[in-house]
Amino acid sequence: MFLLNKLFVPLGIIVGLLNGVYFHGVGVPVLQAASIVGIVSDENGDPVEDAVIAIKSKKNAGSGNSNKTVLTDFEGAYEIDNIKKGKYKLIVKSGGYEKATETLKINEDSEEAEKDFTLLFSTYTKTSETKVMDAAVDSYNEIGVLRRKVPIDGNAIASAYEGELRDLTKEVDAEYKVTLDSDISGAIEDIKNKNEPDLAAQVIDKTLQRVFYLAILERITDARDDFHDVKKSVLKFLWDEAYAAYQAVKGTADRENKVLTEDRSSIETGGNPNLEDQILVAFIRGQKALDRKDHDEDEITIGVQRQVIRLSLVRAFYIAVLREVEGILNNRDSDPEHALVNQKEGEVYYKIIEEFVSRDNPEGNEIIKSQLAGDLADVNADTLVSELSKGFIGRVGDELESNASALNANDRGDAMVTAEESLLYSGVFLEDMELRLGTDDSEKMIDSLHDLRDASEAVNKADADIASQTITSILDSYTNELL
Repeated sequence: MFLLNKLFVPLGIIVGLLNGVYFHGVGVPVLQAASIVGIVSDENGDPVEDAVIAIKSKKNAGSGNSNKTVLTDFEGAYEIDNIKKGKYKLIVKSGGYEKATETLKINEDSEEAEKDFTLLFSTYTKTSETKVMDAAVDSYNEIGVLRRKVPIDGNAIASAYEGELRDLTKEVDAEYKVTLDSDISGAIEDIKNKNEPDLAAQVIDKTLQRVFYLAILERITDARDDFHDVKKSVLKFLWDEAYAAYQAVKGTADRENKVLTEDRSSIETGGNPNLEDQILVAFIRGQKALDRKDHDEDEITIGVQRQVIRLSLVRAFYIAVLREVEGILNNRDSDPEHALVNQKEGEVYYKIIEEFVSRDNPEGNEIIKSQLAGDLADVNADTLVSELSKGFIGRVGDELESNASALNANDRGDAMVTAEESLLYSGVFLEDMELRLGTDDSEKMIDSLHDLRDASEAVNKADADIASQTITSILDSYTNELL
């Protein structure tokens, strides 16, 4: 019996091993542990990047299981591998979204389980009273109603403008050295004098949108600059005021993209970038970072979310320009008066984003302005899109240079912010790039922009340099395709 035990015990061990390993050269299959894979997206179907997925074993899970945490990639995809049989609870979290949970059962013969998640947007909750900004927004909304009445009552608009809204305009004038109050007052006088009142009403509306955009920018910039130096309550008040001001331009952010038609002769509707939801998430994430639980990381978060808010609004105004160009082209032959209103709207919208074009494309800036203020017959969709894109291409190039400098100095925060800016600036023209270069280059561009972000976060200079070179090469090809 002793001899039999000596023979059979090793045999039992061998049989057990066959369930978990290959015999070299024999090809005995392995019983693999399962994987859980899926996509995390938001209510719009857009991927949620860097969502945290935690998996926790339930009481009846098989031995050897442990809790794990993974992050989604920029396409919202995740994978949790080496999962043994049993029940698990999956918890998905991402700033700006409601938490999602799900219980899954993994069977012994499972190889792969799929589980997708749809995250609902959270609600931004102000922690400060913003009565003055709220009143300014209310006055703006009142003017929006008044300017649509026939005839337009200039005195009523003047009355609505007085008070908090005019004070805000004068504040912006002083901060940014502009003359928006004068522009608005002049347009009000034009309405009173019946001097092209429809055009004057558009000047008032779009100039006030510029006021609120600059008010948002001032406050989120102050929150970033004063991050370490003032009380948390002061920072949160600034952030809350910015969010209150955003309510005036939220409708402009909530519009579908406008792109060049395939024959490059006109403008049509493209994919919906869902900018209003991106901005909401950025406000929520920024507000949380103002708690300063981790000063260094939270300061980086504020820098990144500031750029998401700022450049998502810039993209919204860029889309607004193209929307008015579409109106010009559709109406100039059949309804020239309507086309002139479209042109005036486009002209004033362009003033909001002019600085983003003029620095790197000064000649193109003059071409754009001449088309938005000259003869309707001279408006050319391909020319306008090309010159706009050249300006934003220059901005991407500037951010790539800044990113390289930050990485050389091992400045992780600046590297992450400039990588984010590169991605956001590129978002303005990516659909047009795909039209001119094709899907392969467009997808390669997107992949490289995300590679740059990952490399910047890891302070990986070599990977960042490879990504930057790819981006630059594609931008060169794109530039060559523009008029």
